[in-house]
Amino acid sequence: MTNDIDDKELEDWFSEEEDEVDLDSSDRDDDPATKYARSQLRVVRESKDYQLDYLRHVLSAERQLIDTSPAYQRRLRWSRKKRSLLIESFLLNIPVPPVFLYEHDYNEYEVIDGRQRLEAIKEYLANNFVLTGLEFWPELNGKRFNSLPTVLQKGLLRRSLSAIVLLAETRDAEKDDLDVRRVLFDRLNTGGTKLNPQELRNALYPGPLNALLINLARDDAFTSAWGIPAKTPNEVQEPPDSLINNTLYRSLADAELVLRFFAIKDAIVNERSGSLRRLLDRFMENHSHAGDGELQEMEADFKFCIHKLYKAFDGAPFRLPTTGRPSRPLYDALMVALSLNDDLKINSESKDLREIVNNNLEDEEKYEVLVGRGNTIESIKSRVALAEKMLREAAE
Repeated sequence: MTNDIDDKELEDWFSEEEDEVDLDSSDRDDDPATKYARSQLRVVRESKDYQLDYLRHVLSAERQLIDTSPAYQRRLRWSRKKRSLLIESFLLNIPVPPVFLYEHDYNEYEVIDGRQRLEAIKEYLANNFVLTGLEFWPELNGKRFNSLPTVLQKGLLRRSLSAIVLLAETRDAEKDDLDVRRVLFDRLNTGGTKLNPQELRNALYPGPLNALLINLARDDAFTSAWGIPAKTPNEVQEPPDSLINNTLYRSLADAELVLRFFAIKDAIVNERSGSLRRLLDRFMENHSHAGDGELQEMEADFKFCIHKLYKAFDGAPFRLPTTGRPSRPLYDALMVALSLNDDLKINSESKDLREIVNNNLEDEEKYEVLVGRGNTIESIKSRVALAEKMLREAAE
């Protein structure tokens, strides 16, 4: 099954998180002078040209003088064809846009903008993929770097990539709640694809929780339920095209789905208020550096629920019977309801539960509760309460 979720629907997902106006002003700095003083950045800029031969060495696992995946970076998005066309541009001596680097220590850098280009260069020069879809050099399709004619290998290694190196001075990021690298990353990327809410959380709240969300989003039952390609070896460095092209994966919406489970449960248990986006943001902020014990409990909780429901619905949980597509509100309701009632005896491949859920979805009023568009915390609580009722009925 495929999830059939496209970019437009994903935009609607993220926009729905703000359905409820958040009137909480406690997080705002109302003193303009203080805010101005805290937000001042001093950025020193240098321009450099790096030959690809040099980049091959500094990007290697042995050297790693340029960190291409700091915590605030997006997932790799480029297909093999797009990476191949970049290599072809170098062969044709076509100017390639500069990358932006941040020097965090003497002669040690991290990428602010240009990760996809540097990863493509590194992987091709390391002989890790074949060229495909070339327009002016079609005879090179199917060739790795080591199989190129010697003259082309030498010519490619002599090509240069421009880099703008930023040396920023700011106060302690933890004290002032300001990290110049992430500010620069966000601003530089607004000219391309603007960060979505989960990509921003990934940038602002790196740490053990963020790593857990990304790890759980690659769980086999979860990926199968949401139509995301299953986990493969070395996918972080060399993701298959099917994974890169998956809307949920490439946008980190899969990680947000995992986050929703934890944040919504927390909001219900602790009676929190605010828009859904605010609830998600606050949970990430408050638990970004959770300890090992808490993280292990969270992982066990999530896996118990996703695997239990996956089996109970014969490998197709959260899907609407009319369309066969997974429903995010239904996922929220069933996952959180089961977590809050984990002592209920729900049998594997439970026909009773499936029939109960389908019957409720056929009822117009209950359908609106379960999968209606409301995303206020009150509507979510009603959704979870109805799911709890269905689970208890199935367990009788």
